[in-house]
This record gives sequence, C-alpha cells and structure tokens, in this order.
Amino acid sequence: MCRLIHAEIYKLFRMRGFKILCIIALILGISMAGLSKLSSSEDFLKSSLKSFPPEQQQTYIEQLKKANAESYSKVTIGSMGFFVHSKDIFHPTGKDVFRASFGIGVIEILASVLIGSMIAIEYSSGTIKNILAYGKKREYYYIAKIVAAFVGFTIILGLMVTSTTIISSFTFGWGAPFAINDALYILKIFAAALAVGLGTISFLIFISTLVKSNGGTILIGIILFSISPMFIAFLYGKYTWFDKLYKCILPYNWALATSAAVTNNELLRASSLGIITLLITAAAGIAVFKNQDIK
Repeated sequence: MCRLIHAEIYKLFRMRGFKILCIIALILGISMAGLSKLSSSEDFLKSSLKSFPPEQQQTYIEQLKKANAESYSKVTIGSMGFFVHSKDIFHPTGKDVFRASFGIGVIEILASVLIGSMIAIEYSSGTIKNILAYGKKREYYYIAKIVAAFVGFTIILGLMVTSTTIISSFTFGWGAPFAINDALYILKIFAAALAVGLGTISFLIFISTLVKSNGGTILIGIILFSISPMFIAFLYGKYTWFDKLYKCILPYNWALATSAAVTNNELLRASSLGIITLLITAAAGIAVFKNQDIK
C-alpha cells in the first residue's frame, strides 16, 4: 500500500489541475489580504458614502462598528466567502485575518474540483482498471486516494491561509508581540480545520465513487458543502431540532473551528466530527468500490 500511496502522491504533483488549484489558492489568499486592507480603511468607506450627508455617513459607520462588535464571537453561517471579524472593524489584526483566511464554502469548491480531477476522471480513462490488473487490492487503492487527496487539500489550504496571514501580519501586525502561544494557536486551528477537511475529502471521494463523473462530483460537492448550507441556514435558531442537526454538518463545524471565540472543546468536537465522517464514508466507499464493475 505504501507504494500505491507514493504513486498517487506523485501523480497528484504532476496533475495539471492540482497546479491550477494551487495558483487559485495563492490568488485567493493574496486577494483576501488586499481586500482586508481596503475594507478596513475608514476613508475608503466614507468615499463610497460620499453621496450621503456627513451625519448619515457617521451614523452608518457607527452602526457598522456596533454590528461588527456584536458578531465578533459568533459563528458565521448562511454565507459564503471570506469574513474578517475583529473587535474594531477599522483596525483588524493579523490574527483576525488569519481566521478569516480559511473562508466559508470556498475551500469546499476547490476540494470538489480536486476530487473530481483525481478520482472520477480515472473511471473514464481506464486508469483504475489498469492499476487493479496488477493485482492491487481495491481497498488499498481507495485508501491511497484518500491519503493523496488529503495531501493535496492540505497544500491548497496551506497556500491560501499562509499567503493571507503573512501579508496581513506585515500590514496590520499580529495584534500583540508574537509568542509561542500564538504559534500553538495557529497550529491547533489549522489542525482542527484539516480534521474537518479530511471528513469533507472522504465524503467527496465517496460521492465520486458513486457517480463516476468529474462534473457530477464537482456539482454535487458544491451543492452539498457550499450552496445548501446557505439556503437552509434561515431555519437556524427557529427550531431546536434543526439547530442540533445543523451543528452536525461539516460546513458548520468548519466555520466553528475558525471562528473568533472557539473553545478547545469546540475544536475537539469539530475535529471528532471530521474523523467520524472519514471513518463512515471511507468504509462505505470501500464497500461500494469493492463491488463495482470497473471497465
């Protein structure tokens, strides 16, 4: 199996689609840093409100500050994109932008494209049949794909988060002298996000195994992990049973793990959900794959 894993990672690094996704991740990270700087400028905001009287401009700005302060400790749901939550909207810190750089519903789109390019396309190309013809066990092949996909996901996320964080830390400062606790904070947030991402990757591979289609995998992945959470979020807070279910989905736990006031228990819960999802979907995927007629 180690040889299979090595071969799949080698294929990943040579894959054109993966290289493009890495470039997109870098562009998103750099753009996020630039937009954070622009949106935190009070002069820029006033220039966009120049058609309003000065009194209305100031009232709007104060309302914006208040709304931002109230949402600082909350989990962002029902939205997609990058959202910087800081105690002062005009003075965010590198730490604030670091959390925002993970995005909501963004990495799932990139992950869907990655899995579609890695898994589904091999059904139509006959690659899977050729590999299995050498006597490789199907479960070993499936696990190797999960490992390789996770490596790719980690690199893509790392490029996006690192580029944003480095630029923003130089632009805004970290918010306090950088200490060992800050390094541990970065590691635990990134690790929790990776755990949730691992569950997402495994789920997408399971979908890809079922549909055997590149486009189908991408479409279903985007709908499930990026679009659906936005459309059903309006029910959040209205029904207790719905809130409990919503807190068990991967997109919510991604937002939770990267929120401003996340606790260690919440990080552990989000990570556990990702690992449980991995185990369930991997077992189901292997069962389906072992019984498929590969042509």
